[in-house]
Amino acid sequence: MRISLVFIFVTIIVFAHGQSDIEMHRSKFTRDGQVMKPKEVLELMKGDEQAYPVFRKAMGNYNAAQVLGFAGGFLVGWPLGTALGGGDPNWGLAAGGGALILCSIPLTVSFKKHAGTALNIYNGKPVAFRPTFHVTPYGAGAKLTMKF
Repeated sequence: MRISLVFIFVTIIVFAHGQSDIEMHRSKFTRDGQVMKPKEVLELMKGDEQAYPVFRKAMGNYNAAQVLGFAGGFLVGWPLGTALGGGDPNWGLAAGGGALILCSIPLTVSFKKHAGTALNIYNGKPVAFRPTFHVTPYGAGAKLTMKF
């Protein structure tokens, strides 16, 4: 009787501490209430053959967006600081920085999309197949492309 109670207790503990889900809120990842960096999530997914390549693609978008956003913020902030300090700002730098910031937005959106897909695969949740169709110019005509 005691052995079966101990066995049941140990089994419950083992299954309770199995793989816990990773959740994403905006661009922050949490697991068991602890905030994780995207690089840590990538390390966790190394064992999953399906989720790992999708999250690696997301990380490429994340890193590019971070570089463009940082450079754009610097290029916008420098002329603003110059203007606040009473100097003659170069507003061309601010315009270029704004363009870099705008270029980082689609990369961030792509990061969130791919990261969400990878997390759904990793957590064992169903992944929806949502193809989108686009009509794009091609030579003298147009072509229909499908992205998924």
